[in-house]
Amino acid sequence: MSGSAVSEDKKGGQGREMNNSLHRRAIEWHVRVRDGDDATWAAFAQWLEEDARHREAYDAIEQTDLALEPLLPQVVFPEETQADARPARRWWVAGSALAASLVAVLLFLPPLLRSSRYEVSTAPGQRRTIVLDATTQVVLNGTTRMIFDRENPRFAALTSGEALFRVRHDTAKPFTVEVGSVRIKDVGTVFNVVSDSGQVRVAVGEGEILYSTQSKEIPLAAGQALWGASDSATVHLSTATPASVGGWQRGLLVYSGEPLSQVAADLGRSLGVPITVSSAIEARPFSGAIVLEGAGPQQVARLRLALHVDLEIGPAGWTMKPLKDGGS
Repeated sequence: MSGSAVSEDKKGGQGREMNNSLHRRAIEWHVRVRDGDDATWAAFAQWLEEDARHREAYDAIEQTDLALEPLLPQVVFPEETQADARPARRWWVAGSALAASLVAVLLFLPPLLRSSRYEVSTAPGQRRTIVLDATTQVVLNGTTRMIFDRENPRFAALTSGEALFRVRHDTAKPFTVEVGSVRIKDVGTVFNVVSDSGQVRVAVGEGEILYSTQSKEIPLAAGQALWGASDSATVHLSTATPASVGGWQRGLLVYSGEPLSQVAADLGRSLGVPITVSSAIEARPFSGAIVLEGAGPQQVARLRLALHVDLEIGPAGWTMKPLKDGGS
């Protein structure tokens, strides 16, 4: 082999090692930002801005995660032969050896990702953060389904559930969220969107959005909210405390006269527990703040006094009913 060929092989090996190292770093960030604090997010944003290759590597890891997640329940790890096998997503934290194997998977997986659009979903009580660029992220609440586009990071569609958007404003390419026939465009903002049983609810925490139906456009600024059917131009305007928008991330739910049916749906997403409401009280308005201390059925029973209802557990989950003492 000539000296030139040896030199080229050496350069190729160095390039592959550099790519592997970059992918390992991207995997590390992918794990850290899932439960990262403000300082973690700031450091992550700085890392993305340092080099365009960082953005590309992180996108590859994110897409690989999304592509592999549906397959994980079918994977049997050699050491998981006992009944107490850990959840499949534990593989993200298995260490450097796994990072190396995931880098190897990346060499083969991208050709399989033919469709530019992909779905992300969460289970009841689960939350997930999708990073679209250094300053744009979407946080999905429990029982939520969304569609994103690998070729268009300025697009999202909320199929069902709830999501909080922190959006980098770009006048030339405004970020757009589709909910049924509704289009929501950012004007530089933080906003929360709920799609539930054909209804859309939007609340703005910072900046401004443009809520568009087939026949009208409605601007909403911080502290404003609206709700209406996803296939109708008729909407109802209301107010929202900016600091409470997306409060479900912190276990805080704030209401000003919303029906108990809505409260139950919100609680079910956050707690991961099915909650329905008796027809006798489903339209009863509720005003106040609910502070959750985690997830699970143990959180439901203690809400009886706050909501002024009886809560009964059954095979299908919890049901809110009028108080047995005759209260409504």
